[in-house]
Amino acid sequence: MTKKAKLAPLTPEQNRVLNYIIEYKEKHGFVPSVREAAQELGYKSANNVRQHLRLIERKGHIRIAQGLARGIEILSDKGQESIHNDTSAVTGNFPDQQVNAIPLVGLVAAGAPITAVENIEGYLTLDRTMFRGEDLFALRVRGESMKGIGIFDSDIAVVRKKNTADNGEVVVAVVNDEATLKRFVKKSDHIVLRAENPAFKDIIVGEGEDIMIAGKLVGVIRKF
Repeated sequence: MTKKAKLAPLTPEQNRVLNYIIEYKEKHGFVPSVREAAQELGYKSANNVRQHLRLIERKGHIRIAQGLARGIEILSDKGQESIHNDTSAVTGNFPDQQVNAIPLVGLVAAGAPITAVENIEGYLTLDRTMFRGEDLFALRVRGESMKGIGIFDSDIAVVRKKNTADNGEVVVAVVNDEATLKRFVKKSDHIVLRAENPAFKDIIVGEGEDIMIAGKLVGVIRKF
C-alpha cells in the first residue's frame, strides 16, 4: 500500500482560509466565491484570498482548476473531495459521477448575463441521465402564468442555455432586465411572449425594445 506524502503545514492564516472554504461547502453544497471569502474573512481585497489559495495549493492541501471562476479540489486524508463550481460557465461537472451541479438563478441583476455570479443563489445537483448536456441552469418559477402546461408557482424550471428561439418554444426571456418564462411566438413586426393561463396577459415586445433569449425549457422540478 502506497504511503501518502506528508502535507506541508499551513500557517494559522492559511488554515483559517482553508477551514472557511471547507465549512462553507459543507453548509451550502458549493464553495464560496473569492469575493465572498474576502468579505467574510475581513480582507480588503480578493487578491489576498487568491494569494493564500496559491500558497495552500503549493503545500499540497488543495488543487486549483485553472480558468474557472470557482474550482477547488480539497486533498484530504480521505482522498480527493472534488469541489468544482464554475460560475463563469453554466454548469459545474463532478468528474466520474453521473451528476451535474447547475446554477439556480435568483433575481436578475441589470446588465449582467443571467448566469453571472451576482444572479446565482445556489446550485442544484441533477442526474445527467435526466438532463443531458452542459449548458444548463435553473430558475425558480414565480406566479401561475404557465400553469396551463403544468408549470406552477415555486416549481424549478431547468433551462438549456440558448440565445435564439424557435417559434412555439417555451423560453426564458429577459425583458427590461427581468426574466420571464413564456412561450415564444414570432410575428411579422413584433414578438409575443405568451402566457399559458388566460388570466394573464401576453407580453408584447415591439421593434427596438430590449429582449434577450436566455434559454429553452427542458424540464421542471417540483417539490411536494
